[in-house]
Formats: sequence, structure tokens, C-alpha cells
Amino acid sequence: MMQSEGGGSSGEQGMNLAGVAPVSGGAGGAADLKQSEGPWTHAAGAVVKMQSDTNAGLARLGTSHEGVQEGTEGLEATAALSAVLFSWQERLKTVRDEAGNLEAPLKLVAVDHGEYEASQLSKYAQIAPRPDKGSGEQGGR
Repeated sequence: MMQSEGGGSSGEQGMNLAGVAPVSGGAGGAADLKQSEGPWTHAAGAVVKMQSDTNAGLARLGTSHEGVQEGTEGLEATAALSAVLFSWQERLKTVRDEAGNLEAPLKLVAVDHGEYEASQLSKYAQIAPRPDKGSGEQGGR
């Protein structure tokens, strides 16, 4: 179990749990430790889109070079263009494949983080101190 020590009188911010307002009311605050599956799910979706966009780029790259070699055999420019085409195709295939390899792990992290957050909030709710209704009131007003 992690506990925040100090921080109150020294001017340093203590650690805050998700859903709990900071005592000092300063910068940072409750969202500092919040975990959610949103960013991970979004990242998994982004790699799927990257994979799709890369496939589309590969297809366009291939079709844009169709017929280039016809009638230009023996020219250095044609050979250089073929080498560049091959190089870019290999790079794009690597990007596409890496994006494909990341989708499942990112989705798994999303599930793990979502379940962890729910578990921690449940545990904290069981031990959280109840706010003292009289502590925020000032006398004389």
C-alpha cells in the first residue's frame, strides 16, 4: 500500500488518489494518478487506422509506378526509381506490420488498466475517511 508522507507543511504536494481532491488545492490534484482505458483503447484504434492507411499507401505507391519501366529500360533514372520504390515499400510494410503487432497488447493494457482502476477505487472507498462537516466552517461569519 502506498502512502503519502509529508508534503503538507513543507509546501510539497502530496500524492493524490483518483477522485480525491488535493488538500492544498494546488496544481496537479486528483487526476494525477487516474488511470483509464480511454487512452489505451484510443491508441489501439490509432494503430488499426495506421495499418489501414499504410496498406492504402502501399497500394497507391504500387499503382503509381505501374508502366514506368515500359520504354525506359536501361536508363539510370528508372533503376534508381525502382530502388527507391522497393525501399519505401519495405519501410511501409515494416510500419504496417509493427502497427498490427501493437493492437492486441494495447487492447490488453486498456482492459488491465480499466480493471485496476475499478479495483483501486473500490478498495479506497472502503477505507476513505468521511469528510468532517464542521472542519470547513469558520467562526464569526
